[in-house]
Amino acid sequence: MDDSSNQEAEVILVLCHSFLHDAFRLKQPVNARKFKNWLHSRFVANFIIERQSELPTGSAIAVTSKKVFDEFAVKFQGEKPSDRLKETVNILRNSIYIIDRNTINKLSLDEGVLVICDTLFSHSNYAPVLVSDIPKKRVKAEAFYRKKDPEAIIPFPIYTVAETELFLRGRFPRLCKLVDDRSEMGTRRVGWVT
Repeated sequence: MDDSSNQEAEVILVLCHSFLHDAFRLKQPVNARKFKNWLHSRFVANFIIERQSELPTGSAIAVTSKKVFDEFAVKFQGEKPSDRLKETVNILRNSIYIIDRNTINKLSLDEGVLVICDTLFSHSNYAPVLVSDIPKKRVKAEAFYRKKDPEAIIPFPIYTVAETELFLRGRFPRLCKLVDDRSEMGTRRVGWVT
């Protein structure tokens, strides 16, 4: 259950490949803008791991396609992954609901996450939020929807990781404080991005 007392649609973060690559970058970025983005990505990743640990089996705070996750895992682990890298990928695999459907896996990385968002949005009890730091993602989403209707608008938000962190802090203040506290005190949950 989230921190709000009224019956709101269940927030589901739909993760783009850019988020996974930024959050789990092995080396700190040297560029100031990329460094800030990296910090936001790490906060969101740790939030996902923390939130997922609170949810009942079968529920998820974050989803992505198998194609997106596999593309990330292969690049992240490299040719000879260490045990730590393998463990991180397994923790992520258990923290993110990975949709493995041929109809989605046949699509491009972008179209796959858009179809997931669209499907979740069509169920009134879900509020998908697409998490992406690719500036052209909104343009791609508009093109995706305007194939059917030239006047269509994107029915769900597309947030950068900085915007996602702000959204989560507003929606889940107690849990975000816990993530902040654990991060500051060094009492991170196993699997947290460090």
